[in-house]
Amino acid sequence: MLFAADRASAQPPFEPNDSLLTAAGPLANNTTYTAADETENDVDYFYFYVTTPSTAQLTFTLTNLGGGFSEPYVWGEITESHGYEIAELESVRAANYDTTSISLEAGKYYFRVQGGSGYGASYKFTTSGTDGAFGDFAAIAARCAAATGPVNTYQSQLATAQANLRRAQARWNKVRYSRNRKAKRRARAKLQRTKETVAAEKQSLKAAEAGQKPWCFIPQ
Repeated sequence: MLFAADRASAQPPFEPNDSLLTAAGPLANNTTYTAADETENDVDYFYFYVTTPSTAQLTFTLTNLGGGFSEPYVWGEITESHGYEIAELESVRAANYDTTSISLEAGKYYFRVQGGSGYGASYKFTTSGTDGAFGDFAAIAARCAAATGPVNTYQSQLATAQANLRRAQARWNKVRYSRNRKAKRRARAKLQRTKETVAAEKQSLKAAEAGQKPWCFIPQ
C-alpha cells in the first residue's frame, strides 16, 4: 500500500505491488511515502529511474512507524532491474530508522521493503538525490530517440554503400580478365573505393549504436 505523505489529499493505495511486475512508481525525488507490512509474507516493491548521463547520488531513509504483531521490524533493499540486491538498509525496529546512500548510473531500479519477526508494522521512506535521480522515463525515451536518429541514417548509408559495392564487384568480375587495361584499372579502383566506403559506414554505424546505450535498453 503506497501513499505520498506530503500531498494535501489522501491518495488511493497502489496495491498490489508485491512483485517486480506490479511494482508501484515511479518514485519521485524529495518525497515521503508511507505503507505497511500488511501480512506475514508481504513484500512491497517500488520502482524508480535514474536519467542522468553520469552517475546520480540517491539517498533512502526507511522509518518503522510501529504497530503490528510480535514487535515487527522492516528492512529495505535497492535492486537493479532484475531484482538483484545492490544496497541494503539495516533491519529497522519500531520508532527507529536507517539511511543509505548509493551512486547509480542511468537505468531502472527497485526499492523493496519487507518485514520479519511479525507483521503489520507501518513504515515510511523518504527519497532524495542529485540531478537525474528519481527522474521520469520520458527523459530516457527522449535520449533513446535522439541516439536512434543517427543509427537510422548510417543504416541507410550502409545499405547504399553495400549496393554500390555489389555493382562494383560485378563490374570488376566482368572486366578482370579483359585486355582493356584502362577499364580494369577503373573497375579495380572503383571496387577499392566502395570497399573503403562500406568499411567506414560500418564503423560509423557501430559508433552510433553504441550511443544508444544505455538509453534504448532501459525497460519501462
